[in-house]
Amino acid sequence: MKLEFGNGWVKHSGGVLRVSYPVLEAREIDGIVVVVHDYMAFPKGSPARNLFAYSPDGTLRWRAEDLGQGSVDAYTNIISEQPLVVGNFSGFNCTLSAAEGRVLATEFVK
Repeated sequence: MKLEFGNGWVKHSGGVLRVSYPVLEAREIDGIVVVVHDYMAFPKGSPARNLFAYSPDGTLRWRAEDLGQGSVDAYTNIISEQPLVVGNFSGFNCTLSAAEGRVLATEFVK
């Protein structure tokens, strides 16, 4: 389910979640709030690791691992919720475990 969001907040079915980084996209998936934060808000020259999942109360559940692509390794958009597939700036579509944030598979699409 697509959610409303702004700079530092995400409105979901259970209320409003306060977050530390600007939001590019947010979805509610299986009781968690999955957020793609703006990769430009992260330090330059290293992977952004900008995909987070939160419990509805705001507790961080996981932060997705990077793909080992260096400074161009950042998540860009949610392609699919079931399974969770997220685009990556380095040219990959990444299938992740929605429960853990582990990358299960990658497909180079660039």
